[in-house]
Amino acid sequence: MGSYDLFMARRRAPSPKKSLGQYFLRDEAVLREIATSVRQPKGSRVVEVGPGTGQLTEALLDAGFQVTAVERDRRMMHHLAQRFHGHPRLTAVEGDIRDIDIGELVEAGEPFAVAGNLPYFIASPIVRHFLEQVCKPEELVVMVQREVAREMAAKPGKFSMLSVGIQTFGEPSVLFDVPPSAFDPQPKVVSSVVRITPHRSPLVEAGRQEMFFKVVRGAFRHSRKHVHNSILRGTPYEPQAISEALAAAGVEHERRPETLTIPEWLAVVGALTDSR
Repeated sequence: MGSYDLFMARRRAPSPKKSLGQYFLRDEAVLREIATSVRQPKGSRVVEVGPGTGQLTEALLDAGFQVTAVERDRRMMHHLAQRFHGHPRLTAVEGDIRDIDIGELVEAGEPFAVAGNLPYFIASPIVRHFLEQVCKPEELVVMVQREVAREMAAKPGKFSMLSVGIQTFGEPSVLFDVPPSAFDPQPKVVSSVVRITPHRSPLVEAGRQEMFFKVVRGAFRHSRKHVHNSILRGTPYEPQAISEALAAAGVEHERRPETLTIPEWLAVVGALTDSR
């Protein structure tokens, strides 16, 4: 495609849909910084979530990656087909990434990364979808709302359910912030790019995850209370069992849920399970 044709393809880009949470990143410096933050070698596979008009797609291709772009908006799929017609390193897949088995997007055993400007309202489920797959990426470099990024990467003392949920499966770090002026239309919030490196194995064994998250989620529903009372109000356990589990785990009753580390939560849940 010639330079004039490419220019026209960009101009004909569909307008963003508010119902899909579409905010198109336009700042070329930020786009390049996201692409260069992917630490995989040139020629590696990058699964891009929500390519939209293809701005980040182009930056990833320019960086030398093989890109598999997953887009749920049919208008954008048509636009991507025009803009990148015949590009040898791009594969566009229509669908909602949350419903797709990642093993269908990459070859068995193929190392890959994930990149994308994620819709704010479904960013966390998308990240969890990748982290909980058998076929895990080497890293995720994604843009989310700044408050969500900070919550993902929080330290014990400022933990939330999201912090525990993400850090059970990977190690997050906030790379940089992106102002509203970098987008079209401009959102009302600041965004952040976060890198998440999945653990080789989750901190919680697969067979214990359901019970673990049931207890932790229940406790965080009452996070303003001391951990003993938050577990009591959020789970079916009796006061005596909770007291004994906290003592066995070496966790004081007066601490709040956000102060417990993941190993401490594991110890508490393990003691509760043994009490049954």
